Amino acid sequence: MPDARTHDIITVVSGVALSLPAYSIILSRTEDPSIAVGNALLFLAAHCVSGMMFSPDLDLDSQIDDRWGIFYWIWRPYMWAVPHRSRWLSHGLVLPALLRLAYFYGMVSLILIALTWALGRLGIILPRYHEIMTAYLRDLVVAHPRETWTFMVGFVTGGAAHTIADWLVTGGKHFLRRIGIRVSKRYEDHDHWRPRRRRRAW
Repeated sequence: MPDARTHDIITVVSGVALSLPAYSIILSRTEDPSIAVGNALLFLAAHCVSGMMFSPDLDLDSQIDDRWGIFYWIWRPYMWAVPHRSRWLSHGLVLPALLRLAYFYGMVSLILIALTWALGRLGIILPRYHEIMTAYLRDLVVAHPRETWTFMVGFVTGGAAHTIADWLVTGGKHFLRRIGIRVSKRYEDHDHWRPRRRRRAW
């Protein structure tokens, strides 16, 4: 499989390439170039965020979860629960990307609930931030349906670009071996990636 850097390049290139037809489709429906440009940029941003920060490789201890910095632990339950390269849960074309987005929303909600409860026990009363966040997102979706769909489609294509790249490399290597061509470069190491510093103990 391609390593993280290769996947990043694939994500950016595919995002830029897909933004052009996205612009054309949106322009044909709105006939307003400024709206079409804004939505095409939103599509590109969602595609890149999905591919780089919400990568399918969050199902293992990899370079991707290190990009979350001190919040890397948010993805540990996901990593433990999801089998690596599961076609239904991590490396599919549509559902896995939406699953990661829903998982992230759920984790943020749980963190806000836990924080409110813990500070409440100390006598510090906070607003119900998880309810505020949910209401804000609901109102955002209702007020901006076109932008919501644009973001969701871009988010799905960002994850799909990663998955398709993995499928092509795996299938390509199998095909080359069948016709007698030896593949010298190996891509499996990204599954066992370790930074120079000592890995965190989990």
